[in-house]
Amino acid sequence: MDNPRHVRGSCESFCPDAEAKMRIKEKLLNYFEYKDGKKHVPGILVKEFTRSAADAKVPKAKDMRTELCLMKTVEYLLKDILTDERKPYNLAYDFIFDRLRMVRREIVIQQFDARQTIRLLEPMIMFLAYSRYRLCAEPIDKFDPKICNQHLQECLNMVLSCYNKLDEEVQKDQDQKKPTIRDAQRRCFIESLYQVFNLGTPEALVRGLTLPAEVREDEIFKLAFGICMNYHQGNLYRVIKGLPQLPHIICAVAAAKLQTIRRRILEIFTHAYNNKQLTVPTAYLLRFTLVEPQELYELCRHYNIALTPDRKALHFIKTDFKSEAETIKAQREPFIEEKLSRIYLPEVLLLKKLWL
Repeated sequence: MDNPRHVRGSCESFCPDAEAKMRIKEKLLNYFEYKDGKKHVPGILVKEFTRSAADAKVPKAKDMRTELCLMKTVEYLLKDILTDERKPYNLAYDFIFDRLRMVRREIVIQQFDARQTIRLLEPMIMFLAYSRYRLCAEPIDKFDPKICNQHLQECLNMVLSCYNKLDEEVQKDQDQKKPTIRDAQRRCFIESLYQVFNLGTPEALVRGLTLPAEVREDEIFKLAFGICMNYHQGNLYRVIKGLPQLPHIICAVAAAKLQTIRRRILEIFTHAYNNKQLTVPTAYLLRFTLVEPQELYELCRHYNIALTPDRKALHFIKTDFKSEAETIKAQREPFIEEKLSRIYLPEVLLLKKLWL
C-alpha cells in the first residue's frame, strides 16, 4: 500500500460526499448500496477501494474517515452486509472484501498507531478466515482462494507486527499501558489462528516459541501450537485428534489443510499395510481421517484403494495407490459446520464473543 504524507481524516460518513455524489450520478453503486435492493434508489454507500496513481495528490481530510467511522464501517459490513441473504455469499464477500481493503489503505495513509491498527484489522482477519472456508468449494470464477490467502497473510503479518511493537514498548517502559484482559484474549485467538493458517512453516513455529509467556500459556494457543508441533514431527494422529477441539473459526482455517493431511495418512497406511493379507477396519479409518463413510469411499476411488466386498475394511497396496492423483479440493466439513451453527457469526467475526 502507498504511504503518502500523513493526513488525519475528518469524514464521519461511510462514504465521503464527493465520492457518493459521483457514484450516484454515474450509476456506479453496488447491489448492496441500493435501498432494499431497489434499482436507482441509493441506500447506504461505503467508500470503495481505488488504487492511487503515482502522481496522485495527498488525500484531503474531508475524504478520509475518522478512526471511529472506520470502526463503524467495519461493524456495518460484518453485521448488516454479511447477514444479507438476498444474494449468494460470494457476492457479499466481494463487496465486503473491496470495502475492507479501502479501510486498510486508510489505516496506512493516516499512519494509525499499533493499537488503532490492531482493533481495525483483527475483524478483517476473522472475516477472511471464515470466508476462505465458507467459499472453499466454489469455482475459481466465484472465489479465488489464492487472493484471499494472500490478503489474510498480509493482515496477519501487519497485526503481528503491531503486537511485537506493543511488546517492545512494555519491555522498554514498565509504566506503559498494558493490554486489557479482553485485548489479551483477542491476541491469543489471532496468534492461534496464525499458527494454524501457517501449519507446517518454520516461521510460525519460531514465532510460537518466542512469544510472551502469557500468550504461550493460553489454553487455545497451547492447543493450536501443539497441533502445529505434531504436524512438524509427522504425528498426524495427534493432529487429527486435536483439530476438532479448536474453536469454530480456527477450526475452519484448519479445514484447508485437511485433504492434504488425509492424503498423507492414506500414503502412510499404503506403506505400513502393503500386504494383500492385511486389512484396516473402515471404522478405524473414519475416526483417523475425520470423514463420513461416503467421503471415505470417494477417497478410496480417487486414490485407488481397494475396499473389501462388505466395505468394512480396506486393502492398502502400494503399487495400486494413485500417487499422481491431485489432492482433493478443500470442502466444508460436517464437524465444522456443527460448530459454526452454534454461533452468531457477526459477534464472533467482530471478536465480541470468541468462545461458546
